[in-house]
Amino acid sequence: MPHRSPKLNPSHIALAAAALAVCAGLHTGAALAEEAAAPALTAHVDLVSRYVLRGITSTYGPGAPLGNAGADAPESDRAALQWGADWSHPSGYYLGYFGSTVNYSYRRLGQSYSDRSVASFQSAKSVENDLYGGYNGKAGDIGYTVGATGYVYINGKHADAIETKLALSYDAFTLAAQTLLEDVVWGNSGDTYWTLNFSKPLPYELALTASLGYYSYGKEGKYLGTRDTAMGVNCAAGESFFTNGCLAGGRPVSGAFRHLIIGVTRPIGATGLTWGVQAILGGKNRYGVEQKNQLLATLSYGI
Repeated sequence: MPHRSPKLNPSHIALAAAALAVCAGLHTGAALAEEAAAPALTAHVDLVSRYVLRGITSTYGPGAPLGNAGADAPESDRAALQWGADWSHPSGYYLGYFGSTVNYSYRRLGQSYSDRSVASFQSAKSVENDLYGGYNGKAGDIGYTVGATGYVYINGKHADAIETKLALSYDAFTLAAQTLLEDVVWGNSGDTYWTLNFSKPLPYELALTASLGYYSYGKEGKYLGTRDTAMGVNCAAGESFFTNGCLAGGRPVSGAFRHLIIGVTRPIGATGLTWGVQAILGGKNRYGVEQKNQLLATLSYGI
């Protein structure tokens, strides 16, 4: 995914955007289809120092971080292997797939809602699979995208879901909204992830990417909120329902700044490899809990 400086090969721009997408949780498919019209099929394999999903660097929960063993922030625990492929048609239609290892079990997490004796989330670790597709069009200088993503977890329970996507783009900027359509253990129906993304080729075959993220939250759901739906009781004042019970800490919020991610990538000669570095300025999660800042590294191979 012959180069001439200072211009960047379109496939390298696509790899740069894909590297940022890993962090932001944005599987943009053919968002760069116009630049990458040939070839129509691309693929990539990535090694990331940590899989930080949409700016969550510390905790998904309402209080102090529980750590991976306690069912919290599973993706950001350690390095991950990721892979994917994208297909785009000159007419504007696109399809894609993204996969990632996860140092965590969404099966055990899902089971914990009905079986409160579940304590370990390290056996039966999950593999994330995202299948997405849609249409990219253009009206004058304004581009638009209408699409959807299906999330399927090997070793998952109450985790599979569908998310819609709407986006507008102008020049190097893209404004996108992705809305979750059902309650799952990692989100509530109606949760909407807003992003303003920017990408630009730089001299010396460098590429700059940036993503500003905000979340609008559905405050009450089957698995996240202030009511223990498995037990049929409301959490006490100052508590929120998370993982397998009511926990003391922040209450659900209706929306919050989620992250600012700035990344730089560069191909390694003609090897097909691209290195990347990303800086994450953490925002807040659905309970209003501050996330820490973090630096990440990526190494990608694209064709």
